[in-house]
Amino acid sequence: MIWHPLVWAFWMAAATGGLLYAASAAQAVDVMRNWTPARADIDQLRRERHAETAALLGRWALGCLTAAAFLGLVGIAGVWHRLVPGAMCGTGVLQAMGTDGSRAMIFWVVSLTVLYGWRMLDGLDSHHPQGVLTQAGARLMLSAAPFFGLAVFFSWQALMRVENVPPVSCCAAVYDQVLTGASESTVIRSLVPISLGFNLVGSAALLTLAVSAIRSPDRTSGVIMTIIAILWGIAAMVAVKQVWSAYYYQVLSHPCPWCLFLPDYHGVGFIIFGCMAAVLMESITLWIAEHTRCRYSVLTDPAGKRIRRSAWRIAITVMVFTLLTAGPAIAWRLRTGVWLNGSS
Repeated sequence: MIWHPLVWAFWMAAATGGLLYAASAAQAVDVMRNWTPARADIDQLRRERHAETAALLGRWALGCLTAAAFLGLVGIAGVWHRLVPGAMCGTGVLQAMGTDGSRAMIFWVVSLTVLYGWRMLDGLDSHHPQGVLTQAGARLMLSAAPFFGLAVFFSWQALMRVENVPPVSCCAAVYDQVLTGASESTVIRSLVPISLGFNLVGSAALLTLAVSAIRSPDRTSGVIMTIIAILWGIAAMVAVKQVWSAYYYQVLSHPCPWCLFLPDYHGVGFIIFGCMAAVLMESITLWIAEHTRCRYSVLTDPAGKRIRRSAWRIAITVMVFTLLTAGPAIAWRLRTGVWLNGSS
């Protein structure tokens, strides 16, 4: 393992969040199995105390684990490449980590998504004295346990691989693939304009749906917005890698999104991919709030407020994403008269 201060900070945040989550989950087990809000005996009062304790500890756990994930992302994207021979950005770090690095990132995303969903349910549940969502929230909190365990396991394996690793090729491999045509198959070339088009159309659709949700949260279709957001996220990932990043690098055929996180490009990757993550998370939150409003009439008002808040966040993040991706491309076109691919 690399003994870097950021690695220590990552593990301290992960360990603190893990302990808080374990304590919270222990309280949530009793709530999940025996929650009976209609009763007022001593056992139910004990479970209500457990529910409050689990909610408090869970919030702190989510904060610590989010900090740990962010520290890990900062390490991969902009710090640890200096410790890996041949690495220039996060691509080289992930090469040194092998498949464990990518697996760790996936399980961290899943864990935080599940816990964020629990936090949203807990926020809605706090508006009703009988806790109609408490048991569902406890189940959702406990369901994050296996994903978090795998995230920690693969993070350990990935960081263990980095020590004494042989030199990696990093972005040189990207150029080699472009020169040999290995990564530019007919399928990929045909998907680029489709992804770019859906990225632009999806941004307009998300912005339109978000404005509609702000005006009339009771007529919102959370399922439709979630589906569009997921498809938009996939298309945006391809568009950023294959098209938008070129206007930051000012060079074609360098499909490396990790370089956007470097100080040379002002760390714009953190904002671009952060906007993508925020849109996906808030669209899921909006769908859960819409489902809660339909199923529990007593939570109609708080669910409506949560829908409106999520819609505002989606609208703002989509506009920021569009400004940071299409903005440099339009500026380039106005300055040079052509797009970077040579078309006019």
